[in-house]
Amino acid sequence: MLLRRADLLSLTYMLVYPGLIWWQWVNGIQWPLYLIMLLLSVGLSVVQHNHTHLRMWSWGPLNRFTDLCLSILQATPSFVFFPSHIGNHHRYKHGPEDETRTYRFGGHHNNIIGYILHPFQALSVLPRTLTGYIKKRASIGDYWPLMELCLIAVVSIGLAKIDLWLWCTLVLLPQMHGLHWLLGANYLQHAGAEPGTGPDAATDGSLAFSRNFTGWVNYVWFNIGYHTAHHENGRTHWSDLAKSHKEFVDRVPKRLIENSLSWYMIRKLVFRRS
Repeated sequence: MLLRRADLLSLTYMLVYPGLIWWQWVNGIQWPLYLIMLLLSVGLSVVQHNHTHLRMWSWGPLNRFTDLCLSILQATPSFVFFPSHIGNHHRYKHGPEDETRTYRFGGHHNNIIGYILHPFQALSVLPRTLTGYIKKRASIGDYWPLMELCLIAVVSIGLAKIDLWLWCTLVLLPQMHGLHWLLGANYLQHAGAEPGTGPDAATDGSLAFSRNFTGWVNYVWFNIGYHTAHHENGRTHWSDLAKSHKEFVDRVPKRLIENSLSWYMIRKLVFRRS
């Protein structure tokens, strides 16, 4: 029923992550394992994003179950990706109608403060879209978004009642870390790029709305660095993005192709060097 063998890696992340939570909950926090958890929490955000674009399973109920599992693991309901990410960000490609466009918040900038603040700024403008989507689904008798929210609340409250400190440390903080990276990725991939639609979009056939990272990040986070290829065809499976990137790379300005994510963040965001 698993449509692509590559998603065995996605399932591995989904199994190892809660396993590390359980192990440390019982045996005490071990910082090497905790750092692995932080790495996996970002990876799970990408898995949740990928599963929204292209389902893992051939059987619908199993896809819904996967949505629930990812929602609980990340404390981010899977339904939010449909109106805010696919319905808005992918549609407008960082253009003037993109609700979370980076230049919406204080103009065009590309610095460490902008990166840190962008997730909070994005969250401040999304509630209207998300509540509208929930109401629209409920109006046709579909209460799935509410189910995801309720299960997140039940699991979170239950774990917090068992041990508030362990829940905060082993569950909540990694979840918030993954969410910040998920929303912060929008800044890393688009800040300093050109709007993808609207009057300010490139008219020479170039793809200048997204930055790409071709280094190590793709091995641990499911080819998330090949962002232009992902935007051009959101239903390309993550395992095929490296190949797809080669089809578009000649149309991407050189300044929007980076090898190292770490070096880019140090060089550009911290020291403001080109």
